[in-house]
Amino acid sequence: MRLFITGAASGIGAAVAARALADGHELIATDANTEMLAEKWGDKTTTYTLDVRDADAWENTLEDVETQHGPIDVLVNIAGVLRSGATGEIEADDVKFMMDVNVNGTIFGTNAMAKRMKQRQQGHIINISSLASLYPVPGITVYSASKYAVRGFTLAAAADLLPYNVAVTAVGPGAVNTAMLDQQRDDPNAALTFSGSRALAPEEIADAVLGHVLKKRPLDCYLPAADGWKGKLANVFPKMLFGQIEKLRKKGAAQYHSKNYS
Repeated sequence: MRLFITGAASGIGAAVAARALADGHELIATDANTEMLAEKWGDKTTTYTLDVRDADAWENTLEDVETQHGPIDVLVNIAGVLRSGATGEIEADDVKFMMDVNVNGTIFGTNAMAKRMKQRQQGHIINISSLASLYPVPGITVYSASKYAVRGFTLAAAADLLPYNVAVTAVGPGAVNTAMLDQQRDDPNAALTFSGSRALAPEEIADAVLGHVLKKRPLDCYLPAADGWKGKLANVFPKMLFGQIEKLRKKGAAQYHSKNYS
């Protein structure tokens, strides 16, 4: 298969890209950071600099890729950012940045790719969301909102594209041991991020994306699975979580530097 991956220079994106190559897929690796992208993949596969916030850049890049390399079978939207901030203390620039990358970037990419896949009546779009798309997470409120939006858009897009044999999947991991997690250490606003039993390895997300998700094309997939079911319950009854927030915040603060999160 020919896979097009955003955010491929580091973190989950780099792990998914590495697994894709190991599995024998043809890879188009993209990222906004040209230098990191070239350092990671420049001599291993085809790379494109792509700012996912730019709808025109999406159109131009996909057009060039499909002209030069052929149709894309799978789009994996991974590029994402996080800035913490409790309500009443949120910086306007942080709101714009997260919404532009996490939400607009996913929508622009899905929309541009769907237009091409609909014509072929085949394809798969995988959008990386988060467990924060199910749990209302205080302290990282805008990030949580952006991932709720990604999940909502993905589910609606899946219904739009179902008649065209194009699958759309939301993949929602919990805490993952990446630079994004590292930036949250010792941040009281992000303490809830560290309240689970452990951080996932990026390779675990890659295994799920290029294993179960690619083969079964589910509507959604959450990691760890048990937290996904709890999150769906919390999504229906959000006040159930509120009474536990302080306890979970203290637990998370105590685990910033736990071996389970390093």
